[in-house]
Amino acid sequence: MSDTKTKIESKMGIEKDGEDKTINFTLKPDKKKGLFGRITGGYGTDERYDASGMLSFFDGARQISVLGSSNNLNKMGFSVNEVMSAAPMRGGGMTVSYGGSAGMNVNGISFGGGGEGIRTGSMVGLNYSDDWGKDIKSNSSYQFNNTHSKSNTISESVYNDGRSVIGNRGGYGRNQSHNINLNMEYQLDSVTILSVAPRFTNTRQSSNMTNEEATFRDEDQKVNERNGRNISKGDQNSFSVDVNAMRTLSKKGRSISLRLHGDFGQNNGNAFNYSDQKFYVNNLLDSTNVLDQRSITSGRNENYDISITYVEPLNDRWRLNASYSFRYGNNNSARETYNFDETLKGYEDFDSLYSNKFNNKQITHSPTMNFQFSNKKKTINATIGGGVIFNSLENLNVYENENFKQVQTNFNPNSRIMFTLPNKGQLSFNYNAYTQQPTIEQLQPVPDNSNPLSIRLGNPDLKTSFSHTFGIGYNKFSPKGFGMFSNIGFRPVSNSFSTYTKVNSDGSQVTQTINVNGVYNYNGHINLSYNKVKKNYQFRVNGGAFGNYSNNVNYSNINNVRGDTAVHKNVSKNFSIGPNVNSSFSWKELLDLTLNYRPSYNQVTNNRTSVKTSNFSQRANLGGTIYWPKNFFIDNDLAYNYNANIAPGFKKAWLCIAPPLVMNSKTEPPT
Repeated sequence: MSDTKTKIESKMGIEKDGEDKTINFTLKPDKKKGLFGRITGGYGTDERYDASGMLSFFDGARQISVLGSSNNLNKMGFSVNEVMSAAPMRGGGMTVSYGGSAGMNVNGISFGGGGEGIRTGSMVGLNYSDDWGKDIKSNSSYQFNNTHSKSNTISESVYNDGRSVIGNRGGYGRNQSHNINLNMEYQLDSVTILSVAPRFTNTRQSSNMTNEEATFRDEDQKVNERNGRNISKGDQNSFSVDVNAMRTLSKKGRSISLRLHGDFGQNNGNAFNYSDQKFYVNNLLDSTNVLDQRSITSGRNENYDISITYVEPLNDRWRLNASYSFRYGNNNSARETYNFDETLKGYEDFDSLYSNKFNNKQITHSPTMNFQFSNKKKTINATIGGGVIFNSLENLNVYENENFKQVQTNFNPNSRIMFTLPNKGQLSFNYNAYTQQPTIEQLQPVPDNSNPLSIRLGNPDLKTSFSHTFGIGYNKFSPKGFGMFSNIGFRPVSNSFSTYTKVNSDGSQVTQTINVNGVYNYNGHINLSYNKVKKNYQFRVNGGAFGNYSNNVNYSNINNVRGDTAVHKNVSKNFSIGPNVNSSFSWKELLDLTLNYRPSYNQVTNNRTSVKTSNFSQRANLGGTIYWPKNFFIDNDLAYNYNANIAPGFKKAWLCIAPPLVMNSKTEPPT
């Protein structure tokens, strides 16, 4: 297991931050040819179903795979092993990475899952990989996803000032996407590599949501109520291309690389927002307001990134990495809102309050210099250095003819040292710094009145967020015997993006994005594993725990005591911890057993209230597969879930037993 790198980064010896990990699998030559497929299906109570299938062909460097799935179980449709079996392999190897919100990525193909409500999801994917001669390698994929979700949420929020808000929100949404990924790698000569990777995505989204809510004071005095409906449709197109070139120069270890990146996108949307609002004084109707609007939105973004990196060996232990990058971004967003005109019976009344055209330009210069050290025995590897980020941010409010410009300079240190111990374990110390730019939605000052009782407003004065990351880790991997993966991290953030919320006397509220300080996070995890492999059986067990503690800051008057309408600083502390145990047992090629158990505990406290919010949940899974009689297998799973924070009237625990699945499999996938 190693840090995720591109082929060029690996050849140049560039160190990564360690957030994403890669496992490399290599097939033996006699396992690179074959054809295999698999079809699974199941049906259960409440009209739940799950169906998936795949077909993969391997012939040396040529690999073709077709995948398809459909289910209403909020899952991606394939197990990790199935995805790995069908993904195209590059040069006989396979790269699997985990990290961020994307979930699992196999050779550039992303497989996600999850979401709120009941989701019916279908996908079709095609992967193709081949060598076009000895110097050109290609890898391409196409993926289509269609997701339909239904949800219904009943909520009640109680505040210190005696207010309570009861809501009922429900509806459906649909998402369709086409994703095309191409990757060409060309060995121009013995010292020069060129790669080109274009990507295209088309997404169509639609939703129809209803929302009923009412605000009470002291449980029996109604303050306001609202019945609303939001209908929206949108289209998004994006195209990006990465061009990377690397050339090894005459001196051993000396190299130069160039990276060109460009991404372009546009989106169009059409939304209808209807809301019938009523306001009360002493439980008597005081005023009403009906909102009936149509909003037409459009946006366009283009970003260019050019970077050059030079590596110079100073001696047999030290080398210098010097780089410079330039980035230019231009993002445009427009929103035109029209009120319904009773006379004309149409949406003809232009509303300037909820309309705007906004332009955001960003220019960044970033020179960086790192020194890398490696001792003679390769037991010590270190990177020390960093850079400077010169950032210029310009925001133009077209309708108001207002121009906001910011210029910031941030230091970007980057250091890492790794010790390889006599037991083959690795002890590492890391320090990195990152910047994060505000999104155009966070910057745009036009109010979002999708819920007129809870309006959101952008802030063109937002500054760039800057965070530091400190980490200590120890890893020891062994396919047979004892293994350990652990890490402790600390991450403070300056100018973190947060919110400023003010509740009005009629119960409505306005929320705006702001910069705050005092945000930080502690996290740690440890995982221990033991593998025992014998002639007839294999036993694996691993267990560990994670912990997370975060300090977050926002400003609001939501949790004030009665009579206090001022906006105060709120500091919330979130603590979570959870152990986990996983084990598996395989006997010959006849029996597989798996057991997983994962409890977790979460607690949230706030300096403005003495109430502590906590929750305990646990999940357990037991699975078994019998490969008998010949060419058949029987598969069965049992899952248990418990959530202590489920509202009264709903099950806190449930047990799911999958009926046995009997299948015929005459050809085995390559292993």
